Amino acid sequence: MIPSQKLVKDRSTLWSLSLIAILVVLVRGAVFVADPTLGGENFAVDRWLETARNVVSGKGYSLSAYGFADEPRPTAVRGPTVVYFFAAVLWLFGDHMWSIVFAQWVVDVATCVVLFFISMEIFQDRRVAFIACLLFAFYLPGLIFTFLGWSEPLFTLVLAGFTLSLLRALRQPSIWAYALSGALLGLAVLARPIMQFYPLVILPLLLWAMNRSRNRALSSFAVFFLAFAAVLSPWVIRNYFVFDAFIPGSVYSGRPLYEGNFILDRADYLRHRGSKEGSMALRKVLEARFGPAPNSPDLGSYTRAKGINDVVLNRIASEEVEKLVREHPGRYAVLSIVRLFRVWFHHRFVTFVVMGGKLPKAWMIAAANGVLLGLAAAAFVWFRGPWLRPAVFLIVLVAYSTAVYAATNAVGRYSVPMMPYVMVFAAYTIVHLVSRWHRTCSVLT
Repeated sequence: MIPSQKLVKDRSTLWSLSLIAILVVLVRGAVFVADPTLGGENFAVDRWLETARNVVSGKGYSLSAYGFADEPRPTAVRGPTVVYFFAAVLWLFGDHMWSIVFAQWVVDVATCVVLFFISMEIFQDRRVAFIACLLFAFYLPGLIFTFLGWSEPLFTLVLAGFTLSLLRALRQPSIWAYALSGALLGLAVLARPIMQFYPLVILPLLLWAMNRSRNRALSSFAVFFLAFAAVLSPWVIRNYFVFDAFIPGSVYSGRPLYEGNFILDRADYLRHRGSKEGSMALRKVLEARFGPAPNSPDLGSYTRAKGINDVVLNRIASEEVEKLVREHPGRYAVLSIVRLFRVWFHHRFVTFVVMGGKLPKAWMIAAANGVLLGLAAAAFVWFRGPWLRPAVFLIVLVAYSTAVYAATNAVGRYSVPMMPYVMVFAAYTIVHLVSRWHRTCSVLT
């Protein structure tokens, strides 16, 4: 294994990383020139940025009700990792779109550098690392999110940092290495709550990696988990005092779960519905429980009129899904299988294949993902080697995320933070194919 310090000091590595950083920025700039409408009406739709603005303006960690300009109220709809990142950017550089966009370009540069070292940890080949970074730099579905005030860029970086730190902790074990891994996973949970159950996966992975040495695995996991819990603790304590509830990630989990499964009792349950239709269906559920509110046509106005907070809404949505799954276990299983494809190939692509219809624009995204997944699969089928053992940690991470989204709710953008790991294996296949082609040409000439 090539030591990281030697890699960083190596002139060719520095040139490669510098070129990658320049390419990341240039590609994103070129995309904006090609489509100046980026960063438009959907810029702050997912509410991380709104919460950040309230933090910077002294209104606390709060949100206004959807569609209302009332006094912001304390919230746990979005976790603090992305919110405080945006708050720092706004405080340092001002509240305008380009401060967020440029900051997220820097985040993508950092992700590219981390991806370079992840590739080196797995394959010990600069060519593979460089190609993986090129794939990341030009991956359109990912770079689009740098023009939005959403969680994808920062979550991708934090998750990549966790992956790299865990790989290095296994190669060079130390208390600080495992503590860093746990802390970064905590930050990932506070960016997106999907990772909050991942410590349950880490322990068996450590037991396997340490050849079933229980004492070593347990002591390493204890350090890892203490750091993980320490990062989550301030947020958990704050939420307990504010909402009188245990909220380790965010309170926005029941609604997406409902939106992904409320159609189980319908004949066309495989057809994807958007959040708007899901919200209206959930409003009808609330109306059956709490009575009508004639002047409140949508979900936000209804919950505001009835005084239903996010914690209660989250609980009711989860209860409704549990009931639907118990009533339709077969349909739930089939829908979960379909969602496996939605994660990687975008829901419109699945609708086209399963239900029929016109060829959607999402075909391009599906094709790009399909090519990358195919190249990654080829690495495991035709080019297996000693790299398989450290690669298990990337495979498990991708499998965990895919399984959670398949079981709950899935749209195409959820695959974006996982694509860098697919790119690592795709890059390995590309290097092998190019090397074989070069050798064949040399023999023929």
